[in-house]
Amino acid sequence: MPAPLHTITVRRTDYLVEQVKAYAHVIPVHFVLRDPRGRRYLLVPASRRPDRLFAIAPITHFSPYRPTPFDGVWFTVEDGRLVIASPDA
Repeated sequence: MPAPLHTITVRRTDYLVEQVKAYAHVIPVHFVLRDPRGRRYLLVPASRRPDRLFAIAPITHFSPYRPTPFDGVWFTVEDGRLVIASPDA
């Protein structure tokens, strides 16, 4: 597991941010968010806005679909740091 870059707070929960090599997997994952309980969420580019990232939950054998706690939240990268994108941008 790579060292976390920094933390980001979404809805009163702190998530560790880890950067992944761009296009290192079948899914173009750029960042991984880890919550305090150990769950991870993958940040991938949006198809209509490649400058924006959104979170998906990996599918596991015991949980085929798990919604993310980031409903409606877009992320972007500014100065090498992951930040929450403003909704009007």
